[in-house]
Amino acid sequence: MSTKHVRTTGDLVRFGASLRLDCSGCGAARTLSGPEAVQTFGLAPLTHARARAKCSRCGVKAARIVVLPPL
Repeated sequence: MSTKHVRTTGDLVRFGASLRLDCSGCGAARTLSGPEAVQTFGLAPLTHARARAKCSRCGVKAARIVVLPPL
């Protein structure tokens, strides 16, 4: 699977991919499956998900998003 075509949270579900969010403030990381990403951010572009992501540890709203291929 090529990650260049994953642009929305719906694409994560369609391809069976996951989303890893890395906090640029404290380094905390969280992995969301496609359905969890849709539940958290709705059917939205990943750029909107990145803007809305807030670290539960330090509260910073600066996340790095990495699309993980299916296992």
